[in-house]
Parts: sequence; C-alpha cells; structure tokens
Amino acid sequence: MGRPSNRRIKTKKKRRTKRPRKDMGSFFFRLTQFVMISVLIGVCVLFYRTGYIQTVIKLYQEAQAVMEHYSIEDFKSDQSGEVYDTNGSLIALLRNDGKNIVYLTADEIPEQVKDAFVSIEDKRFYRHHGFDPFAILRAAKRLVSSNSITQGGSTITQQLARNIYLTHTVKWERKVEEIFIAMALEKKYSKEELLEFYINNIYFSNGYYGIQAASRGYFNLDADELSLSQTAFLCAVPNNPSSYDPLVHMEHTLKRRDLILQNMLDDGMITEEEYNTALAETITLKPSRPS
Repeated sequence: MGRPSNRRIKTKKKRRTKRPRKDMGSFFFRLTQFVMISVLIGVCVLFYRTGYIQTVIKLYQEAQAVMEHYSIEDFKSDQSGEVYDTNGSLIALLRNDGKNIVYLTADEIPEQVKDAFVSIEDKRFYRHHGFDPFAILRAAKRLVSSNSITQGGSTITQQLARNIYLTHTVKWERKVEEIFIAMALEKKYSKEELLEFYINNIYFSNGYYGIQAASRGYFNLDADELSLSQTAFLCAVPNNPSSYDPLVHMEHTLKRRDLILQNMLDDGMITEEEYNTALAETITLKPSRPS
C-alpha cells in the first residue's frame, strides 16, 4: 500500500450569497406613482366640490345636443342658425351668417393648400381624433422658449368646430365644448371631408371666406392656378386675419409665408429647390372685390 499523503485536502468554503439590496429606483418610482395618484384624486375631489365636473358633464351634453342638430349643410351654406336646449336656452350658433363662400370640394382643393395648412396648423391632423394634447404641450414649450407661438394648441377640427358652432370667447368652458364637438365631428366625417370644410370656411380677411374666394380676391386667380409661394402666402392669413391682412400688413404676411414654407420643407412636403424658388418669388397682389 502506498504511504498516506500528508497533503491537506483543501475544502472550498461556500460563499454566502448576499441578498440583493432593495432597488431604490423602484421604490422612488412607486412613491412617485402614489403621490401622483393622490394628487389626481385630490384634484378630482376639488373639481367635484367646486362644480367643475358637473359643468364638464353639462358641456358634454350641450355638445351632443349641437351634434343632434348639425347637418353637412352647416359647412356649405351661408345661412345662419341657432341651437337651443330642451329648456329653450341658446347653447350654440351656426356661424355661417354673412359668409359668401366659393365652395371647393376636397378633390378641387390643391394638395399644396392642404399640405400648407396641415404643416402650420396641425401637424398630427391625420393621426389624432379631434383633440391633440401633444399640440398643446408643443405650443406651451414654444411660448416658454421663444415667447411666441408659431403653431397653436387647437387642432384643425377644433378650429372648425369653433368657427361653425361656437363663439371665439376665450373661456375654458368653450374650449371643453369645442373639444367635445371636434371629437364628435371626427367620428362622423373623414379627414378629407374635415379638411374640405375647414379650408372653405376659414376667414382670409377683407370679406374672403375659403381659399377660392381669397385666391380670386387677392390674385385674380383660381386656387389651382396659385404658385407655391402664393399658396403659402394666403395660408398665412387665417391664423390672425387682422395681423396678417395682406392689404395692410404685407410684411407680416410674408414673414409667416416664409415660416409655412420652412415647415413644409421640414415635413418633407416640398423639396429644397421648391422652397428656395418660392422664398425668392415676389408677391404681387391684384386685389378685387369679394366674390
């Protein structure tokens, strides 16, 4: 037999597995959630006690009442009208009174007109359902960063609802009802129809409603004869018909035209060459009486 080995057999000591520490990030995440939910509940309770929730419910009901009386002719007629609730109280106006619309159907409106308005007024028009919280946040960010708003928080559908059915009074109640009506319009009509209604009903100053009347009034041309530069120039006016009145504030209108062209370029709607050509074009008005 061999001699027993004097070597000591080393035994491996089992290492104790440390218990994982609590994830502090997860803890703070849950704490943040709890705080946010608590604040939300508190706001809801406050809104309920102060009557805001009841007001919102009432506004929703009024919006539904407006939609019960609406017609596609609201967007095409020059007739005025009023909508009353069951108690006989006036809740909305059909704001087509005094308009002289030269109406174009969706397929008659040039694509560059549609592109210009979507680019400057409502970039997410084809993706939202009448109300776009991202647009409000974007407008607020622009206001804070540059002290100006180049694109508002209202969607094209909201603007349409306001122009046809509501007043332009700046109140939160009107804004809420505007959203409800816009969402109802989105359920009823296609995006192309809504864009058609919008472009035919917006005000281009000096008595011109709709792109066709404005084209004839300012350039003595039909809408499909406009150059890209002329199109962007006209599409600048409705944002603020007083400030961008071409007959009074040509320099303001040109500045916004340039902004629209830049937006269209950034959005891939026009090429660099088209942008430069349009930017360099001299705008010459040939004003005439409203059609």
